[in-house]
Amino acid sequence: MIKRFHIIKKSYLRLFVGAVLLVGAWILFFMNARFSEEFTGGVKITVAGVLDEAKVSDSINTYLEGQGFTDNRISLEKATTETTISIVTSIKTDEKVAELSKDVQQLLVEGKYITGPEQILQQSITGPSVGSYMKSTAIKALIIGLILMAIYMMFAFATIRKEVSPSVLAVVTVISMIFDISIPAGAYGFLMMINPTVTVDTIFIIAILTNMGYSINDTIIIFDRVRENMQLRGHHKGVLLGQIFEDSLRQTMRRSIGTVLCLLLVIAFMFILGSGVIKDFAFTIGIGTIAGSYSSIFINGPLAYILLGKYKEERKAMLELKD
Repeated sequence: MIKRFHIIKKSYLRLFVGAVLLVGAWILFFMNARFSEEFTGGVKITVAGVLDEAKVSDSINTYLEGQGFTDNRISLEKATTETTISIVTSIKTDEKVAELSKDVQQLLVEGKYITGPEQILQQSITGPSVGSYMKSTAIKALIIGLILMAIYMMFAFATIRKEVSPSVLAVVTVISMIFDISIPAGAYGFLMMINPTVTVDTIFIIAILTNMGYSINDTIIIFDRVRENMQLRGHHKGVLLGQIFEDSLRQTMRRSIGTVLCLLLVIAFMFILGSGVIKDFAFTIGIGTIAGSYSSIFINGPLAYILLGKYKEERKAMLELKD
């Protein structure tokens, strides 16, 4: 006989696993985090042709050290017919960044890495002040997104205020959002650890915000089913809140898993067929989708149930539920 898989009955176990994953993700990200020139200030130059990474990096680094620049980070990303050079260094002023761009272009010509300026396809210059502004803006966007989602949850579920506090659902939503952005961030940290060309850039921030949007959609569907079941059965005496949460999660699980699998199929094609930033974007979205699926099933419901103070009260009755 196949035992029934209970979600709410082992709430603390699910949350413990989530907490371990969360801490591990933070360690991976912060130990390996490298910010692109978009957030720190620097230069990005795309040239026609495939350049020798070791020789170009060594030449640019030697020049930068000769100019007194420290903490230099040079990376080359090669495509079929072009190479993108990213340079992040300890430049203090926006004017110096513009000068650096001209000097590097001249260095590439003099070193015969390119035949002339006409081989330079694209260049972008980000000063330290702009990089600092973009970093603070990205952080603000994440915080504002979390606050707005919490406010929405408080208003959307006001109709079940007597049975379940909307503020608790809002807190749970914020916690699950933090989980959903931390896990892909940790995976991205692992990617930065094994690939020196990968950095935290605007594409990463867009992927994280996309994960937040997808995750909140799944969260709303689950809590909406909780609301429906409360309105249908909540007035009956003897109905356990834990049982309502359990049934609601089960009723939405098939839909959640089906949606995730379809989405992962598309993301897999993006990752396999894409290159460069597309591949990094697909990787982050894919990990975030899996994390969001886990949190919507194993974190949102169990955590809300515990915070509502019913876990200890109903613990004995929930444990007696048949497998």
